[in-house]
Amino acid sequence: VSRYQDPAVAAFSVSLWNERLSLAVAAEVKRRFPECLVVFGGPQIPRDGTGYLEAHPFVDVTVRGEGEPVFPVLLERSLSGRDFTGVPNVCWREPGTGETVNNPESLPLQEDLDRYPSPYLSGVFDSLLEEHPQFEFQAIIETNRGCPFGCGYCFWGKGERFVRIRTHALERVKDELTWCARKKIKYLFNADANYGMYDRDYEIAQHLVALKREHGYPEKFRACYTKNAESKIFQLGSLLCENQLEKGITLSFQSLNPEALKNVNRHNINLEVYRSLMAKFNSRNIPVYTELILGLPGETYSSWLSGISQVVRSRLNGQLFIYLCEVYPNTELSDPGFRESKALHTVRTSLTEIHGSVRDADGIGEEIEIIVGSYSMSLGDWKRMVAASWTTLLLLSMKLGNFVLEYLDARLGLDPALLIEEIGRAHV
Repeated sequence: VSRYQDPAVAAFSVSLWNERLSLAVAAEVKRRFPECLVVFGGPQIPRDGTGYLEAHPFVDVTVRGEGEPVFPVLLERSLSGRDFTGVPNVCWREPGTGETVNNPESLPLQEDLDRYPSPYLSGVFDSLLEEHPQFEFQAIIETNRGCPFGCGYCFWGKGERFVRIRTHALERVKDELTWCARKKIKYLFNADANYGMYDRDYEIAQHLVALKREHGYPEKFRACYTKNAESKIFQLGSLLCENQLEKGITLSFQSLNPEALKNVNRHNINLEVYRSLMAKFNSRNIPVYTELILGLPGETYSSWLSGISQVVRSRLNGQLFIYLCEVYPNTELSDPGFRESKALHTVRTSLTEIHGSVRDADGIGEEIEIIVGSYSMSLGDWKRMVAASWTTLLLLSMKLGNFVLEYLDARLGLDPALLIEEIGRAHV
């Protein structure tokens, strides 16, 4: 904050990994510069920002949904005052009375995503890279926006009308990837919800391969793959892995309990498709990763162990990741009616970031809300499920006992969950 002198506007895009830090910075901005307009947007902002503004009096405006079309309107209106009546998608604080107002107006989704300038191609990041050669940078690439699947725990399909998918022009995507390669960006994360859904995704992968061969960059390209498009996923995964752009392919289940899946409107990858893909990838020695979410309403202790057994017995040639079920704003899990109907019991705890370095103990830590109980799962059950999950990760994902589990299953028909349960039981 000390680098700035009398700023007119301070804007923050908040997600679960930076919200508390952003709030602390915003509070200091308002303390030093009382006239500065403080604007908050991002997935942590609720559709009705009234409560958010009341909880954080140093925030002047919240923006729900996509911020690109709204933010310029806010900037233009702020030139003549702080009255934001009629500005769509915002909640604001009247400067005279301090009353919070949630504007009901909403902008239609912008169909042409290329109207939004690319921060890469427009040169926004050029000086950042030039001034800090000591750092290795990563980049996020968005080729399309939206998700047709309405999973109740996920913001992608349950956010501010993101269900319809819109795409960036293929040439723009290629130009952004070329910029990243020329700037020697090692790691690219693809922000699409369903990479592989479109035929053009293979052309994007081919462009990545050509860039790596020419420039040596990017070294890795990480994507979230679509469901049930068997031939497309296999072609994409094979191309990227064989050119060392991917470490493995993610085919996620989240749960194998039909009741839990129904409760959160999750439709899994078809088991036959999964087995077929697993066999194909195994034949090429390409790792396959899968994920489970612990704590979805409808999950029970026995169904959780059963799901772990199915994953172990699938001969997973990669890793299993198990995540505690987190509750995000603007999702079905966060809806008060849904919480009540499923008897959700949640707690707030420190955020543990598995893809980043450990934060300094004296820094500003972030928090998450996790489900530790529901109509189908007591707190005691949840604790036993956590212990079993830690044991599974130790034996299977960290490879301490994966061959033992496979041997006992293949030779003796021993359910892997029995051994996992016994080891986990000792730690509860």
